[in-house]
Amino acid sequence: MNRYLLAWDLTDRRVLVAGAGTIAEGKVETLRTAGARLVVVGREATPRLRELAADGTIELAERGVRRRDVLGARLVVAATDDRRVNRRVRRWAHAVRAVVNVVDDPALCDVTVPATVQRGPATIAISTDGSSPATARLLREEIERAVPPGVGELVDQASIARRRIRHAGEYRYDYAAWRQRLLEPGLEAVHAGRLDAIRELRHRFEIGFAAPTPIRSGRVTLVGAGPGGADLITVRGARALATADVVVYDRLADPALLDLAPVVAERIPVGKAKGSGTPQDDINELLIRKAADGSHVVRLKGGDPFVFGRGSEECEAVTAAGLPCEVVPGVSSSLAAPALAGIPVTERSVAASFTVVSGHRAADEAHDWEALARSGSTLVVLMGATTAPEIASALIDGGRPDDEPVAIVHAAGTESQRSMHLTLDALRADGCPFPAPCVIVIGPVARTRDVHATGAAEAMIAADAV
Repeated sequence: MNRYLLAWDLTDRRVLVAGAGTIAEGKVETLRTAGARLVVVGREATPRLRELAADGTIELAERGVRRRDVLGARLVVAATDDRRVNRRVRRWAHAVRAVVNVVDDPALCDVTVPATVQRGPATIAISTDGSSPATARLLREEIERAVPPGVGELVDQASIARRRIRHAGEYRYDYAAWRQRLLEPGLEAVHAGRLDAIRELRHRFEIGFAAPTPIRSGRVTLVGAGPGGADLITVRGARALATADVVVYDRLADPALLDLAPVVAERIPVGKAKGSGTPQDDINELLIRKAADGSHVVRLKGGDPFVFGRGSEECEAVTAAGLPCEVVPGVSSSLAAPALAGIPVTERSVAASFTVVSGHRAADEAHDWEALARSGSTLVVLMGATTAPEIASALIDGGRPDDEPVAIVHAAGTESQRSMHLTLDALRADGCPFPAPCVIVIGPVARTRDVHATGAAEAMIAADAV
C-alpha cells in the first residue's frame, strides 16, 4: 500500500488517545508538539502521562474508554494492548467521522504516523506504511546522525529572509538564488560548526536578493547503466543519478534505474531502436541546452557509454560547447552477459583473446568477417539479434567450422534472462530465437555451462527446451 504524506495542522483540535500505557505514552510524546488538545483515556497511566497531566499538557482520565470519549475528536489513536478494544474504538470513531490510527495494525488505520526528525521548522518524515515501525525508527536514527541539529538554525534564518523579502515586495521564487547564495553556504557553515555565520549570510542574501542570479555552469555526466538490472549499475553511477536535475535516457532494460534519480528530476527519453529514435544531433543539442541552463544532466546509457554507445560523440559535443563532461563507465553487456550465463570469454587452452563486434550492420565494410573467422578469437556480438543469420554465414564462409559452439544470452541481468546453446550452422539456418537485447558468443567457450551463475541453470534448461 502506498500512502500520500500530508502535514496536518492539529492546533487546538481535540485528539483522543485510547490507552494509557507505554504505547500510548509514545504516541502522546509525538503528538504534543503539534499543539493539539490531547485527551488520554486508559487504566493505570504511566508516570510520564501523569506528569504531563499534572502540568496541564494533557487531559487524563484513568478509566476504560467509552463511546462518548470520541465525540468532538478530529483524530483518534487506539493505543491499547487489546485488539478487540482497539477495533471497538475504531467503530465509535468512524461513527462520528473521526480519523483513526490503530497502533501496530495498519489494516485498521485511516492514517499511519511516520517517524520524524525535527530540525527547527523542518520536519523529515519516514513512513513504512505501518508495516515496520522498527525500520522507520532505524532510518530516523540514521537521518538524525546525517542531518546536524544546526540545520534548524539555517531553516529559521531562511524563513526570516523569506518573510522580510516578501514584506519588501521583492520576493520571487528563484531556486538558484536561494540555493547558491544562502542554503549551500549556510549548510557549509552548519557542518563547520559556525552557526553565527548563518545570520550574516542571511543579511547579505536579503540585501542582494533583488539582483539577478548568475546562472551557474551546468555539467553533463555520461553514466553507463550496466547490462540490465538496476543493481548492476556502479556505485559512482548511482551517486551521479542521485544528484541529477535532468536525466536523458535510452531504452533501459530496467526502468527502476530512473528511480535512483530525485523525484523532482526531469526525465527525458531519447531511446533508439533500429531505424527509429531521436537523432544523435538532437540528443547532443539537448544535453548542451539543459547543461547551459545550469542543470546537472545525467546521460544514462545502457552498458558502457563508450562501447557502441556513441558516448564519445556526446562528450565531444558537450566539451566543444565549453561545458564540463564526466564519464562514469558501466559494466558492458559484452562482458556481463556471458558472465551472468556462466560463459567465460577467455579460457586457458581454448581462447586467449576475445573480440567485440557490432552486429547492427552485418554487411558493413568495416567488418572483415574473414579475418575475424581466421583469428580463432572468441567473438562477442552486440546488437545482432536481427542480423544473426548473415553474421553466421559470413563467418562460415570465412573459415569458421559450421559446428562452432554459439551461445545467445537474452535480457542479461534481468528477471527475463534466458540463454540458448546452438551451433553456427543452426544460427545461420534459424537465426536468433530471442528478440533484442541479445548478446551472441561464438567460439569454443560458448559450450561452457556454469550452473552456479546467476539464474543460469533455470534459464538454460528453459531455453534449450524451446
